[in-house]
Amino acid sequence: MINNPVYRTSLEKAIPDIAIQDGKILVTGASGLIGSCLTDLLLLANSRGRKFEIYALGRDSGKLAKRFAYCSDPNRLCFIEQDIRKPLEDDVEYDYIIHGASNADPRSYALYPAETMLINLEGAANVLNYCKKHPATKVIMLSTFEVYGNADKDVYKETDAGVIDLNALRSSYPESKRCMEILTRCYIDEYRVNAVIGRLCSIYGPTMVNDDSKAHAQFIRNALNGENIVLKSKGEQRRTYCYVLDAVTGILCVLEKGVAGEAYNISYEGSVASIAEVAQTVAKIAHTKVVYDLPDDVEKKGFSRAQNCILDNGKLKSLGWEGHYSVEAGLSACIEILKNSQN
Repeated sequence: MINNPVYRTSLEKAIPDIAIQDGKILVTGASGLIGSCLTDLLLLANSRGRKFEIYALGRDSGKLAKRFAYCSDPNRLCFIEQDIRKPLEDDVEYDYIIHGASNADPRSYALYPAETMLINLEGAANVLNYCKKHPATKVIMLSTFEVYGNADKDVYKETDAGVIDLNALRSSYPESKRCMEILTRCYIDEYRVNAVIGRLCSIYGPTMVNDDSKAHAQFIRNALNGENIVLKSKGEQRRTYCYVLDAVTGILCVLEKGVAGEAYNISYEGSVASIAEVAQTVAKIAHTKVVYDLPDDVEKKGFSRAQNCILDNGKLKSLGWEGHYSVEAGLSACIEILKNSQN
């Protein structure tokens, strides 16, 4: 994908927005939507004079090697094959850790609710235990807008907290992310770990994995296949969406400039839409149309209750970050990149 001209150009434009200093960086979940784009950006920045040593952690080193086959410099990219539920090795002193390893789509929550919780809880503990032993390391723990639960409001600031249904298996994801955040604050207070929290909105981009079951990912796959855009509901709820490159630069900004123990919404105020509007935008770009279809029982188990969730990003912007991609601009770039990658 790095040789795709649209993708490469967008990465090059994002290089000036890399806020962190040169050094050793551990990326957990490196083959995922965010981790792979982040790694691409840092590797390309190296060719423009930066000096990042990237340690890409994932459960399948073969998958990592295939994804990043374009990088032949072992001094710039090292693969770590490991389940994040196992302790991290102490042989490398990382300057930064971006902890993004997690189940991250509704079908996974439905099929593997116990695994979803354990990955988030045990993975967080392992990362924080490493940072306890290495106090110079700064880490960002990636969380989700779903920690806000239902607070009967539309716009959420970092100080807000709502209700999560503990009787629903679907809650395995947001509740374990809440626990991850609390555990992070406990380690900061008790062990002086240098950690910040990034609460992600709905992220999308050309680095999405093929089996991502989130609604917008399904829309994009439909578009690429020349199929109608399938909507599983009326899609009236409004959310903040964020193109993956905006998300990555936001994460790096919080990692470098954020205050330890603070949470920051990773979102862009210029990219708010309803699910139906996202579907209609994708259909317009792909010259297809929107149709409605009811979800199957497994998908229903993975769905959250419909509600508006717009993330206030004033706290992120106070660090000097600015987003660039509207919903239409981001979806257009995403579809163009993926379409060219198929050819």
